[in-house]
Amino acid sequence: MGVEDAVIETREGTIIRVEVTPASKKVGFGYNQWRKAVEVKVKSPAQSGKANRELLKLMSNLFGQAEIISGEKSRLKTIKVDAKRSEVIEKLEMLIPKF
Repeated sequence: MGVEDAVIETREGTIIRVEVTPASKKVGFGYNQWRKAVEVKVKSPAQSGKANRELLKLMSNLFGQAEIISGEKSRLKTIKVDAKRSEVIEKLEMLIPKF
């Protein structure tokens, strides 16, 4: 049980359930086991789409093309990336601190 629960492979790409925390002091990754979502902290505030743009830039740098497919105005978002599920899980596990 872990980050793999937040990552689903489809024909169109890999879907990642994300919980965004805007206006953080630093960018970071975590995992919310209750929501089964990858936590992403971004520095940008949640105004005028700034946090969404930073999130998409971050995800694009990690996984190639990225787009928000649901949750545009919510902290809980669904993001589609152009990468294999196994690659997404591997990269996320390297970014998320272990306790």
